[in-house]
Amino acid sequence: MGYEELQVFLTEKKIAFQTDFPLLEYTTFRLGGPADIFVTPTHADQMAQLQAFISARNMPVFLLGGGSNLLISDSGFRGVVIHPQLGEDLQIGHQGDRLEVFVPASARAPLSGKKISALGYEGVEFLTTIPGHFGGSIIQNAGCYGHELKDSILNVEVVRSGNVESVKNRDCAFTYRDSLFKNDSSIWVTGATLEVGKGDLSLIEAKMVDYKNRRIASQPKNRRSAGSIFKNPPKSISEKKAWQLIDEAGLRGVREGGAEISSEHCNFIVNNGGAKAADVHALARLIETKVFETTGVRLEREVIFFGDF
Repeated sequence: MGYEELQVFLTEKKIAFQTDFPLLEYTTFRLGGPADIFVTPTHADQMAQLQAFISARNMPVFLLGGGSNLLISDSGFRGVVIHPQLGEDLQIGHQGDRLEVFVPASARAPLSGKKISALGYEGVEFLTTIPGHFGGSIIQNAGCYGHELKDSILNVEVVRSGNVESVKNRDCAFTYRDSLFKNDSSIWVTGATLEVGKGDLSLIEAKMVDYKNRRIASQPKNRRSAGSIFKNPPKSISEKKAWQLIDEAGLRGVREGGAEISSEHCNFIVNNGGAKAADVHALARLIETKVFETTGVRLEREVIFFGDF
């Protein structure tokens, strides 16, 4: 597909872009091929203009955040990849017993959690252990240690049908590692307003240290991964977590090329160096097959597989 018209549009609107752009450095797996065109808008209005232009021409498009919950195929993407650069500054609203704060989608989730916690407000300490960008945390309804991001969200700012809109929490269809935005790629998340309560700073800091230590103790030291590959099944289907089912299927430490089902946490697949996206994909399919054969449970992927597999 030719992108001459799009390139003219981007140049006129002063929206930065590059062509035949390698994506691997934009994923935590450090895997994946190039995008035909890679666009970096710097504010929501640019994203709205871009969405309207692309939608009217039915161009293939993908919104890329921090790449922490994503596997991009070795062949990359024959289309337009949007990588928002909306900054990291928090926009502080009401302050008092309750804090309202807007966090842009391109802000790093752990840093945002630390900034809010440092102000003495509780409820997002868990966010300091979540890799990637805040936008991805919204889309995935990120959570751990008994907390989910939906519990603190007032509303989500999005681009939909070429317009910047605000979606109230109740309309976001948040469930376990899921949301409206995960199931409708035509809605582009640009940030969210959180509401958190005042807390004891020393207790907040202690909780962050505890979460960090627990994360270090339970997860692979190899950072070239995308976190948990599969969701934990509902308790109505299995009382066991995904990693336990994978372990019982005898898959801990199994390798394919340069990829490995982690021996430290077998719901992680890690890139040991020299891996291909196809290696990771093959191991994920192996897990799905073997777990179903041994337990009857069909695991649901948490990581998004993007491109041609």
